[in-house]
Amino acid sequence: MTKPGFIQHPWTRQRGDSMRAARVIEHIENEAMHGCGLYYEIYHYRVVCRLLQLLQTLNATDRVTLTEEANLRGFTLNETSIKESRQCYSNIMREIRESQY
Repeated sequence: MTKPGFIQHPWTRQRGDSMRAARVIEHIENEAMHGCGLYYEIYHYRVVCRLLQLLQTLNATDRVTLTEEANLRGFTLNETSIKESRQCYSNIMREIRESQY
């Protein structure tokens, strides 16, 4: 059982290790910034994708904790938001490709 606001440490398999959900998301946000070219759509999509990958590895309680923390940080992880993020990402990538020619 982890403390409120904490989840199982996602990058270690040491039994009992935990990490604040906010810190996990902060780490993912920092990774997402690299190479996004200051395009929010790319950054947002990368964060959402990584959070979704991480959710698949967590137990039900930790999923709720991470999802709630993501919501507080502006990342809604429901089907509609994911679809919107994917569409915005596709649009900006198309615009970038078109501007290079």
